[in-house]
Amino acid sequence: MSCSVLELPNEDFHRAFLASTEPFPWKQRTHEQFFTTLQDADELSEQDISERLIQAINSGCLDSGSRLSPQDSRVFFDASESVRHAAVFRSEHTSSLPSWYDQTVPVVFARHFTGGDPFDDAEYEDEYGEIQEERDKVMKHAMTVVEYLFAAQHRVFLFMILVIGRRFRLLRWDRAGIIVTPSVDYVVTPSELCDCLWHLSLFDDAALGFDPSATRVLPGDVDHLRMDLAAMKSAHDVDHTERTLNMGEAEGSVIFEYTRTLFRSALAPQWPRYRLEVTDNGTTRHFLVGRPVFRAGGTAGRGTRGYVALDCQTRQFVWLKDVWRAAYMVASREGDVLRKLNEAGVEQVPTLVCHGDVCDQATVTTEWWERKNASSIPSPSLQPAAAAHSSSRTLPGSASSGKRKREDDTGNDVAPSRRRGRRSRKGAILSNGPLSQHKHYRVVVKEVALPLKHFRNGRQLASVVLDGIRAHHQAATNPKTRLLHRDISGGNILIYPKVKRDSNGTNPAIVWTGLLVDWELSKPIDDDQTPSKGSQAEHMGTYQFMSVNILRDPSQPVKVSDELESFFHVLLYYCVRYLCSNCGCPTSYIENYFENYAGPGRWHTCGWKSLAMQEDDFLSNHFPPSPLLFYSPMDEILGTILRCFQSLYKVRKDDARKARGPPPPKLPPLESSDSRLAPIGDIPEIPFFGDDAERMEAEVPAPPPVDDDSPTPEDRERALKVHDHWFMIEHITKTLSSSEWPDNDREPSPAVKTQTSVSGSHGQSASDRASRPTYVSNKRRRIAGPERNVSLPARLHASTRRTRVKPCTLPVRAAP
Repeated sequence: MSCSVLELPNEDFHRAFLASTEPFPWKQRTHEQFFTTLQDADELSEQDISERLIQAINSGCLDSGSRLSPQDSRVFFDASESVRHAAVFRSEHTSSLPSWYDQTVPVVFARHFTGGDPFDDAEYEDEYGEIQEERDKVMKHAMTVVEYLFAAQHRVFLFMILVIGRRFRLLRWDRAGIIVTPSVDYVVTPSELCDCLWHLSLFDDAALGFDPSATRVLPGDVDHLRMDLAAMKSAHDVDHTERTLNMGEAEGSVIFEYTRTLFRSALAPQWPRYRLEVTDNGTTRHFLVGRPVFRAGGTAGRGTRGYVALDCQTRQFVWLKDVWRAAYMVASREGDVLRKLNEAGVEQVPTLVCHGDVCDQATVTTEWWERKNASSIPSPSLQPAAAAHSSSRTLPGSASSGKRKREDDTGNDVAPSRRRGRRSRKGAILSNGPLSQHKHYRVVVKEVALPLKHFRNGRQLASVVLDGIRAHHQAATNPKTRLLHRDISGGNILIYPKVKRDSNGTNPAIVWTGLLVDWELSKPIDDDQTPSKGSQAEHMGTYQFMSVNILRDPSQPVKVSDELESFFHVLLYYCVRYLCSNCGCPTSYIENYFENYAGPGRWHTCGWKSLAMQEDDFLSNHFPPSPLLFYSPMDEILGTILRCFQSLYKVRKDDARKARGPPPPKLPPLESSDSRLAPIGDIPEIPFFGDDAERMEAEVPAPPPVDDDSPTPEDRERALKVHDHWFMIEHITKTLSSSEWPDNDREPSPAVKTQTSVSGSHGQSASDRASRPTYVSNKRRRIAGPERNVSLPARLHASTRRTRVKPCTLPVRAAP
């Protein structure tokens, strides 16, 4: 989780974001007396600070239409955490106990701790990490509050007041980072805090960062009643379990029970409801939503939220995605790609309803960072602050730099634009380099699907992934599209139940199909340009499922083979996590295979994924080294496809070696009369006599055999099979027709799993092994276990012979 920070002087911050025609009525207020009870605030706890400051602020710092009220922090934090949090509310919400989602400006309190301000650039001695721990705690609390408010309130940006002891900062958050004011002692300079609070209490919703395209739906509204009625159970809803239907059950449009259940669960009493606008080609449509079914964590970046929404026009349930997309990706809006796929007739992809950018809303932190770090900056004319809050145009105010330089480890001054961010142990990055500019965007599709983890058994899992491969094949080969997805992951392959009929239009049945979603990172297959640095940094897929080839060299364009390898990794991930197998610890396997990647700039390979593709002879448990088995035809699917990719990497390695050419010839030994420079061969041989000579000759070890890793003709033939989709589609389709698939090969959920004694080499009880379904392939298995009767450590595992592969240094975005 990253959070980029830019500090602006108070004067610049006020001119840009707090401009108002109504100044604070100083003459009518004795503001010097507001905070006299907080002289000793640096010695007080968070609770004492909050109680005294709330009382002082409500005595005259706010407009009569607002009030500062304490908040129940259990909404955001565990009860064990001592967090104090308050917020400014409108007068209409203060007549009773205000709800947390009605607050306009949050206020977070923290006790004084030397060096504990997370935005302080000063250097402190921190031998035991206490200062960093305090910084992490304060930053975590602030980010948690903002994350919840961004998720619930539909914000373009958000103001926050951070109080630490007797000092405060004003923060402006958006999806690109944070703009902060310098730390000010509000006891010594009370006018600074009073002026901030006064102006914030006068602002309307748009100036405070609320999205004008999102209208609150309150109890008693017609839309509120409409949502309640739509959430009620209906006798006409259809169970989504795979089965044959009667003709009467398949009449008209079908609403599955899970869809209405998801919508009902979103209407939580402690979560606000909204009416959202989506404008597409000049036509505005409206959708009713409650709590998001899916939301990405963090305060910066895309901030994706997914809703089961009620279409006000058709009264049908649809899927609405609200996201902050990268502004430079003008041609890659997801709706544009989906419209092209739909018009080309590509199957197993979402059906577009409408899409569009939201009111030209964009982040501004990037612009301010660029302005502050520019060598010469013209001073723009002052404009009303509210006019620039949700726009990407030039903002008012000066951009003079108030940031101090600091020295690096060598004692040299480092300019703010070149400094690397401070990384805390909890992963928050505080730096002067914000994310790229993001624009607010919404897209609505017809299908409300289920996550891939809801599959019933291994056969169904393979079938759903196969549908994703088919969709990818159609998109890549259709002359009207010719697209690569470039973000194949477990979260982007969904389950969508469909009512299907035979060729005569009879015998309806519910079939679970796969849906390949999230096409915003797609790119034309014929585009072989090197990805830009910006694209590599934020828009190169989900690293857990990316191919080893791309992780090792992100500068090359994504190929079909890389996408197919990602499908393989997705299938393996869900097999290891959810299916019965001989894997003793699936959690450890997943961590080592999928999560073992340290990110940009670190000397680190991509873990067991690299070994499986380039070194090992089979999918291995590693501890102890043995084949990973699922006791079903899934072993045939994974084993055969894996061998194709292993051959592909072997061919790539050989081709790269040939492209480099033969190694340079060795130089002959130097000729010299000096005996000290004489060649080794000229040194006279030292004779040995008797038994010692025979023993020395017998103990001379033979040179180790050189492994020939050149690809065979069979390897080259197998490598060609994963250059396109046909082999994987045909192989999985053929294997799915096997009658040996078990119906109960999915592990029970942890809630119902019974405790069993651990025995055997793989941590399974004898009863588990006896009851596990068995599977024997008709083909000869091309795997071999570890060799026996070999002294350690000569032959523990194939990976012990490998050399270090090229480190993966790809800047990636985090998984969803």
